[in-house]
Amino acid sequence: MPVSSFAAGFRRCLRMRRAAVFVAAFAGVILANGGQAFAQICLPLTTCLPLTTGITKAVATVSGQVLTSQIGDVIGDVFGNSVSFGANDVFAAAGNVYKAPPRKSLIEREWSAWLDVRGTGWQNHDVNVGLNGNQVNVTGGIARKLTPDVLVGVFTGYEHLKYNVAALDGDMKGNGGSVGSFLGWRVAPNVRYDVVLGYTRMSYSAATGAATGSFDGNRWVASTGLTGSYSIDSFIVEPSANVYALWEQQGGWTDSLGTAQADRRFTAGRVSTGAKLIRPWSNGDIKVTPYAGFYGDWRFSSDNALAGGQPVVGIGDGWSGRVTSGVAFAGKNGVAVAIGGEYGGIGAAYKVWTGNVRATVLF
Repeated sequence: MPVSSFAAGFRRCLRMRRAAVFVAAFAGVILANGGQAFAQICLPLTTCLPLTTGITKAVATVSGQVLTSQIGDVIGDVFGNSVSFGANDVFAAAGNVYKAPPRKSLIEREWSAWLDVRGTGWQNHDVNVGLNGNQVNVTGGIARKLTPDVLVGVFTGYEHLKYNVAALDGDMKGNGGSVGSFLGWRVAPNVRYDVVLGYTRMSYSAATGAATGSFDGNRWVASTGLTGSYSIDSFIVEPSANVYALWEQQGGWTDSLGTAQADRRFTAGRVSTGAKLIRPWSNGDIKVTPYAGFYGDWRFSSDNALAGGQPVVGIGDGWSGRVTSGVAFAGKNGVAVAIGGEYGGIGAAYKVWTGNVRATVLF
């Protein structure tokens, strides 16, 4: 064999060896920085779908908090300080701290209908893979007061999402529908108890390099909590404590390269406590209710696809802070529109932000 041919072959082998070492090192960096939460890390990286484990749990976590917040806000609209408009409204009174009286409309309306649209985005740079995405949740429903202090209702919704992992040239999309019911019970003039139960059927599709695939998920979400209402002069303080939990199961599937993916089950949830400060005021037939709030969130989760102690890509467990603000406009005709937003993940590696518009009609 000519020396030149031998040398050229040697150089090709050396380049292949260096490439393999580089790919292995890159995968090792991802693993060292939390990449265990991806469903697969394989060589070459373009032959696997590393999105199905970490991101779908984060998606479910966001959807769970959005859905339960939507229902909680609606129950607050009917019972609380945004839609109610009456002679004994708390903004008409002044003085020392006292328990806010039941807020009763000038015309007692048993039924209410509502529609809430929320856009959510989040980022996590803790794993050095450029993980970010957004989703939209549209939820509507109808409710009836069985008594002045007991509200029951049903809801249905739709969500659409898209998330990207820049370092792996990957993305995941999904959409699904939800149905459920809820209960609001004013157990005392200044205390409200809420319960929500919902079911969501999701369809996901993922792509990374040459590999693509799709799979379905079945998700249950439940929440409960207590909300108070206390007046301080012309302000209202609403302390609250809430918890939600979700359970999702995804069936096994096979990607476009013929690799079988096992079924998966995970849980996620959040315990939240904090308070909202409200300053309602009226201008003729319109009631304006701006508010701001701060909450402490503790997130928890489990996953049969991850070994104990491994981190979760996206929204991790543990404590973080969250701020909210917005304003509601209500008329004596029972029609109200609210605009709001929140920013979460304060003090954590992830950041979550949400903006929403909600319309409520009492009849």
